[in-house]
Amino acid sequence: MRLLIGPTDGESRDYLRWQTPVGRIRRFTPHPASYNKQPLTMLFDVFQQYPAAMPILATVGGLIIGSFLNVVIWRYPIMLRQQMAEFHGEMPSVQSKISLALPRSHCPHCQQTIRIRNNIPLLSWLMLKGRCRDCQAKISKRYPLVELLTALAFLLASLVWPESGWALAVMILSAWLIAASVIDLDHQWLPDVFTQGVLWTGLSAAWAQQSPLTLQDAVTGVLVGFIAFYSLRWIAGIVLRKEALGMGDVLLFAALGSWVGPLSLPNVCFNRIMLRPDICRYYKKRINHTAFWTVFKSGRYSNNLSTGIVLMITTSLSK
Repeated sequence: MRLLIGPTDGESRDYLRWQTPVGRIRRFTPHPASYNKQPLTMLFDVFQQYPAAMPILATVGGLIIGSFLNVVIWRYPIMLRQQMAEFHGEMPSVQSKISLALPRSHCPHCQQTIRIRNNIPLLSWLMLKGRCRDCQAKISKRYPLVELLTALAFLLASLVWPESGWALAVMILSAWLIAASVIDLDHQWLPDVFTQGVLWTGLSAAWAQQSPLTLQDAVTGVLVGFIAFYSLRWIAGIVLRKEALGMGDVLLFAALGSWVGPLSLPNVCFNRIMLRPDICRYYKKRINHTAFWTVFKSGRYSNNLSTGIVLMITTSLSK
């Protein structure tokens, strides 16, 4: 076998050809002018030729990611409880251990494994009319709601910032915030893995020059956010004589500083308050201790599932 490079038979396209005993096998390669382009730039060139491709892919991808977020929201707290049990010497059985991959998705009522055709994001819930195919038990509306809002956040990001790496970063941010918000509603607790994800995604976008902020502004936003909200936590503890602001809330607002910068952090804070002024009354009915972060929720039944969408608007206004 020998390798031949270049056009033959009057063809002008660039390709690699292999001469074999059977015949020629040709593999086309990109034009040399595109060799120096980054992968994201080449992808955006495709989106320029097909403008509808990015919104469609973003919506479908949002539905798929939203379905995965439902798994994370349900299983991650259980995984942490298992780790704590192992730490204290209470070793769970191998069969009862849960990870994000195993066991397969199943109905919590009849324990029947969900078939692939019944696990299509949003569509399966609509076709089954919100009930399990095997036991006819009701499926929570939270599952399609998380998928729908994730898809909406991804779609808006692709429309507000088309052909931009910042859109991809905001999609990742929306996924982090949606998962963290629902877990916060269920357990009044923000896992560090989500706040750290928000932080490092924002800093990475600034470092890769895909953010409207410079890396220096992003780091400054983190420091200002942490100092300001940690001071607020300390003052509130002295005045109220109880913990009114958890460290998870402090770390989350510090992480948001890497996305909006130090000057726009107050906008993020006050937008949460102005969205739903009656949210505190609702949460007092549901839980005895209302975490500070729940003041900034925008959903009456779903604990700030639209945080990613609101933050996109806030960020676009703060440019």
